[in-house]
Amino acid sequence: MQVWRADQIDFLEFSIRGKEYDVKFFGVQAIKAPTGETPYWEIEFDDGSRMVTNDLITIRFTKKKK
Repeated sequence: MQVWRADQIDFLEFSIRGKEYDVKFFGVQAIKAPTGETPYWEIEFDDGSRMVTNDLITIRFTKKKK
């Protein structure tokens, strides 16, 4: 399972079905990519909420500098 976490990377861009959202405003903490067992995206936010969707997701990020 591929998981991207805010403590390891900096989220730059996040969009669902072509609609862009501000990753800082929404406080994206982690994004889990779909797998064969879980064919949907899971997006975790600062407040502990989680969005589950099978819509088209686009993310851009960079690795944090050590």
